[in-house]
Amino acid sequence: MFTKITGGVPLFETLDDLNNAESVMQKLPTIPEYREIIDNKQMVMIGYSDSAKDAGVMAASWAQYCAQEALIKLCDKEKVKLTLFHGRG
Repeated sequence: MFTKITGGVPLFETLDDLNNAESVMQKLPTIPEYREIIDNKQMVMIGYSDSAKDAGVMAASWAQYCAQEALIKLCDKEKVKLTLFHGRG
């Protein structure tokens, strides 16, 4: 599993990335330097094209939904303001 970080923003795009988004994002706030850099504000990009190619539109849509819900809950718990944005390639 490889999650791209573009411009300091994690990109979860493939089906594996989406399925592992929560576990990846659980680790980042535990790094004090990272937490200081983001100032308790985290942006995350959810990609569409690779997941749809990987798993099909329906499975990809479900994985995107689940990843977003998990990230929202995680950031609420960690008191990090989350901004999700969507990339379509």
